[in-house]
Amino acid sequence: MAAEFIELNDSNFSETLKDVPVAIVDYFASWCGACRMAAPMFKRVAAEFNIPIYKIDAELNPGSRTGVTLASLPTLAVFRNGVPVGSVTTAKEEGLKEFLKQHGIG
Repeated sequence: MAAEFIELNDSNFSETLKDVPVAIVDYFASWCGACRMAAPMFKRVAAEFNIPIYKIDAELNPGSRTGVTLASLPTLAVFRNGVPVGSVTTAKEEGLKEFLKQHGIG
């Protein structure tokens, strides 16, 4: 079964992630074609690795970007208890899986 995105915004970002042991956050923008194309793959990988996947519009929520730029979308970031521990800009499934494994996930 595929994972579903949990929507975040600047007002709930920190509070939502602070108690989540491991989460991935999909930074996207509504105008980003690569973001729309990569979203189903992100869901599949999250389900395969059994981790929650969160989604935040980086353009509308600049306070939650944690170093992510609009030019680098789509970006996935790994958070541990609300602390960002790494990010990757990729639309390739194998690259994402390798990134997660490097961070001790999976």
